[in-house]
Amino acid sequence: MFNFQKLQRSRAPRLALLRSFSFLLTVSILISPVGALATPEATKSELPQTSLALAAPPWCGTPEPDGAGSLPDGSDPSHPAGSFPHIPYYAIGCTLAEIQARSNGRMEVEVLGQSALGRDMYLVTINALDTPQQRKDFQTWQNIRKIALTEPQRAQDMLDRAGGDVKVPIFIQSGIHGNESEGVDAMFELVERLATTPYGADPEVDAILDHVVLLWNVVHNPDGRVAGARTNGNNFDLNRDFLTQSQSETKAAVSIMQEWLPPDILDMHGYVTPTLIESTTKPHNPSIDYDLWLKWNASRIDANEAAMNAIGLAVTRPILDWCANGSPPTSPDGLCPNGLPPGPSQAEGWDDWGPFYTPMYSQLVGLNGSTVEMCNRTDTRCGVPGSTAHPLGRLGAKIAQYTVGWSTLLFDLENRHDLLWDELETYRRGVKNAPRPECCEPPYETDGFWMRKYPLAYVIPLGAGQRSDPEANRLVDWLLTNGILVEEMKQDTVHEGMTFEKGSYVVWMTQAHRGLADTALSIGTNISGLIERLYAPPGAWSHGYLWGADTLVIPREANFAPITNRVTKSSHLLGGVEPGVAGAYVLAIDSPTAVRTLNALLAGGTPAQLAMASFISPDGATLPAGSAIFAADPATKVTLASIGRTNDVWFTRSYSDDLPAMEPIDRVPRIAVLTAAVNQDVWSLRNLGFTADPVGTGSSSQLNDPAAANPLDGYDLVFNTAGWPSGTTARARLQAFFAGGGGYIGALLNGANFLTSAGLVSGLTAANRTGNGRSGIVSWNNEGGPNSPIVGAFPAQDTAIMDPPTWFTATPATMSVDGRLPLAGYFLAGLWQPDAQSASAPGSAVIAHGTSTSGAARLAIFAMNPLYRADPEREWAMLASAAYWADQ
Repeated sequence: MFNFQKLQRSRAPRLALLRSFSFLLTVSILISPVGALATPEATKSELPQTSLALAAPPWCGTPEPDGAGSLPDGSDPSHPAGSFPHIPYYAIGCTLAEIQARSNGRMEVEVLGQSALGRDMYLVTINALDTPQQRKDFQTWQNIRKIALTEPQRAQDMLDRAGGDVKVPIFIQSGIHGNESEGVDAMFELVERLATTPYGADPEVDAILDHVVLLWNVVHNPDGRVAGARTNGNNFDLNRDFLTQSQSETKAAVSIMQEWLPPDILDMHGYVTPTLIESTTKPHNPSIDYDLWLKWNASRIDANEAAMNAIGLAVTRPILDWCANGSPPTSPDGLCPNGLPPGPSQAEGWDDWGPFYTPMYSQLVGLNGSTVEMCNRTDTRCGVPGSTAHPLGRLGAKIAQYTVGWSTLLFDLENRHDLLWDELETYRRGVKNAPRPECCEPPYETDGFWMRKYPLAYVIPLGAGQRSDPEANRLVDWLLTNGILVEEMKQDTVHEGMTFEKGSYVVWMTQAHRGLADTALSIGTNISGLIERLYAPPGAWSHGYLWGADTLVIPREANFAPITNRVTKSSHLLGGVEPGVAGAYVLAIDSPTAVRTLNALLAGGTPAQLAMASFISPDGATLPAGSAIFAADPATKVTLASIGRTNDVWFTRSYSDDLPAMEPIDRVPRIAVLTAAVNQDVWSLRNLGFTADPVGTGSSSQLNDPAAANPLDGYDLVFNTAGWPSGTTARARLQAFFAGGGGYIGALLNGANFLTSAGLVSGLTAANRTGNGRSGIVSWNNEGGPNSPIVGAFPAQDTAIMDPPTWFTATPATMSVDGRLPLAGYFLAGLWQPDAQSASAPGSAVIAHGTSTSGAARLAIFAMNPLYRADPEREWAMLASAAYWADQ
């Protein structure tokens, strides 16, 4: 067994012992303006530049405003130490082309995809195939890749026969946060060295070319680099999107990881003092083979740290350096506040719990991965203790990223056989559905065994037992895109009294990517009693319990053996209008697909009515309030049949005499989202087919400018997660909007407090439990039942995500409660310790609707945000139903 005990950091600064690296050469090829080193005598002449560097001004391309390009470049004495010219986005494509032209066919550049605002993303591939041995080694990898996920043990045997005669793919991603700039510039230096250094001139370059395929996602977030912003053009944090995969940038990166299965990746970030190389603390994602990941993550970071120390730069390793409070000890004795030394048994606050980060997703697809959080300080705190000659500022950050990147390539090529073998071992365990291995030696598992037992399978029903067949297909499409094997039942199957119809999907855990399948489909784990904090929320996630399809877990010990066949695409579903005599046709708003269908019909001129109460269909089924009701004339029937077939939805028939009270839905509701710019809420509403636009409420906003046109004109309702604005004009315009019948949908604590502050209701109070990443999946009871226009289409009990946990401690007399937390057992997964501040949560309301005190405005409030990170698609239908109801 791998010796984990040796990984503990001694209290003195540590230099790992490994073979010699040419790090002085590494530093010498980097641009180093005056003041870039801590030693005042150090000058540019002492650190020679690359003689033919192309990633330097004057820049090619057509100049455009650019956040990175406008950073201090060292041309003025007032610029901070370590300033240097950052390549602007407009110069990236042409600079890559120039490097490629000098690479003698060694480097390829392709457009990987487009950003949210349509800017090109570039993938650089360096795969030298000049010598017969290079071509043979790459062919060996290709042969292994072909069977890696289906016959991993045979792939291991193939690898053993090849020994070291194989290439290993390594993926580096930079610029996922647009205001963390230096990683892009550093990787330009690294790639130019590999692409243009003549073979035979540099032994390290030769070794990398012989044994590595380098894949570089040049700028993952072009919009952010241009804007100098963390987020993309839709204001999404892309490093929280790798499980949802809502954004085009994420989908592009995922496609590379799925194609190449790199066993190691780096994601270049900033900023931590000193540079943090991601060696993650507890809690650890339970679907990662932690024994293998820890072995490679710790060893590779040993090499990274040695390389950094060799040029005077220090490294933060959270798992070794931190306490339970998410920081290193500050007491003179070097102990944590609880009197114990920092280390794996104590450290929290930089975890690999969530699979929505780039490296964590890669761990589930490949083996190893690290975020590299560079240090860019202009004092000496980036350096090892006592150092006075290490790089400073932004240049120091660039050099740190380069050094970690280069030392990673050297480590991975030296260990390529064993690294690939252990990646295949994770796949072998999956294909055999082997029990989770023992892990690990103390102190790594003193607080619990994170690798939970896998089930036998997950079932995604079709037909009976499934709330939405189209959403089942949506989930299956995601699984297939992510390399997860899906099968379908060839006949009806009965299991524990439940009948799964023929065609229902089965995701067996006997597959290479069982970890990714499990983390996506399971409800997760309640870790509230195991840790104090997370790096960031959410503490739970689940496509199986938060997206629009029902998913069932088949325990590992179950007697369950249906006949199934592998599928390569989701099933073709039927849709249209139910045959038979009809006085009207009904669409239950039970899924995102139903919402998009209704909005498309309204936008196309087909009118609908909103059911204000439940009613009975001709076959005796209860049709819920909130359903859309359409005329049964021949022209409408043709329209409904056509869109039903296209969208895989059915329009249920109803007799005219059975119809409930109705209100017209005369158009797609136009929603003003009270936020300064496009964000996840706006994006999600548009994704559903609503007209949705940001309307800022700040003191300098158009809403608060009495001389400007009222931006609320032309909207039917407001969606809001923020507080009541302070501006006089903004308040007056909002008051007038609601007095005139404008609707309101609010989410979270601020969304509720907004109503009270505005004087729209009395008796509404809300509470939440924030801090330390508290968040997770809750169950809620459908108190409104089928007569609720908001949740009428939902089951008696359902699940939702809360970040942070929020609830209503009192609701106004003018509002009806639609959803309520159970009295006990409502927190299913994530982090939310029971405490005095949460005592009022059990049994509290979490969804309600009604009118303002005056009766002029219709209001709906949600304790959760149904649009959270564009992910909980199960909740989208209730928010859409609130929009149709509030716009009346």
